[in-house]
Amino acid sequence: MESFGDSVKLMLFVYALAAVVSFTVAWVIKLIFAGIQRQKARAEAGANVPAEAADEPAKAASETAA
Repeated sequence: MESFGDSVKLMLFVYALAAVVSFTVAWVIKLIFAGIQRQKARAEAGANVPAEAADEPAKAASETAA
């Protein structure tokens, strides 16, 4: 570096670049966890639906037979 001022400018640029990269990685990790939570909720909801749906045709058939 030719002067102290140029060194400071470079230091600030590197600091800002590191902050941007850090926030971007944190945002991606947050999105990954949100996706996992959404998948977990969808799987729990999907596990309950087939059991209820399987009971409904049997109930309907027994009601029409009676």
